[in-house]
Amino acid sequence: MFILVAILGLALLIVLHEAGHFMVARLCGMRVERFSIGFGKAVASFKRGDTVYQIAPIPLGGFVQITGLNPHEEFDRNDPYVYPNRPRWMRLSVLVAGPAANYLTAFLIALVVNLGYGQTTGTTTVEEVVAGSAAQAAGLRAGDALAEINNKSVSEPSAITKIIRGSGGAPVTVKVMRGQSPVTVTMAPRKDPSSSVYMIGVKFGVVRARGPVASAIKESALLPVAVAAGILTNLWDLVSGKVKGGLTGPVGIAREMASAAQQGASRFLEIVLLISVALAVFNLLPIPGLDGGRAVFLGVGAVRRRDVNPLLEAKIHMVGIMLLMGLLVVVTFGDLKPLVRKLFG
Repeated sequence: MFILVAILGLALLIVLHEAGHFMVARLCGMRVERFSIGFGKAVASFKRGDTVYQIAPIPLGGFVQITGLNPHEEFDRNDPYVYPNRPRWMRLSVLVAGPAANYLTAFLIALVVNLGYGQTTGTTTVEEVVAGSAAQAAGLRAGDALAEINNKSVSEPSAITKIIRGSGGAPVTVKVMRGQSPVTVTMAPRKDPSSSVYMIGVKFGVVRARGPVASAIKESALLPVAVAAGILTNLWDLVSGKVKGGLTGPVGIAREMASAAQQGASRFLEIVLLISVALAVFNLLPIPGLDGGRAVFLGVGAVRRRDVNPLLEAKIHMVGIMLLMGLLVVVTFGDLKPLVRKLFG
């Protein structure tokens, strides 16, 4: 059941992305031939105006077919309402509308969580001790609440981080409350090789508390931006080799969503928010075949004051799509390996 919820949640995010393209295309007066929820042969459909609305049996997302977006299709080249004949700013608006819909979705999810469950506030209670860290060597445990560092009271994680990073690796004396008993330990912060900052190796817990509505709205608006910045930073670190790791495909994403669903509604909404922002960021990358890649060609056309040859552009996008599909197969195989090992040893 949780896997089904995860699949439907991921599919809904894709449908909302396509709905963004669809709505702005219609607002810009473009002809839209088809809007589909799901893939495959339609099981139900109706036509309104020039557009066929359909539901298809494979619930893995959806698509919108804008007349003229694919130059290989047959359409009236002189029709002023097909995609290539609309002003560039309209075409650009259509391209960014999909990612914008994902950002809007993330904002609305954040607002629901912040208003319904409360806004997050960091605590000084240790939620997790990193293996091999200075904190583990000093004997810190999950559940310990940091109270003082070098005889200075601390009440929020940012204050702890400031002191640790400013230590330069010199030993610090940490007083924690373990249950009702105070415990004092000494440890030397270690420099993290990926970020070159000093850390003791703990993850602090968070609590949720309802606050003013205006504060919830502000936090909900800023959260998707912060998540996007974090995704881009992690992606750059991965590409540049600063950190080791890999990408996660639809199977891995569905697995994470299913796991989050088991932990409760708030945790599931948080992971859906993260994935919604990730979809927006990924689609805006300047890679052929993606919205960002198409936007790059629009920019080149604007500079040249003449559109790039549409057939040449289509071939480049096709190559990009084929490479992305190949990457998707490799990533999906990696996601499936743990499952295969579990089933067949």
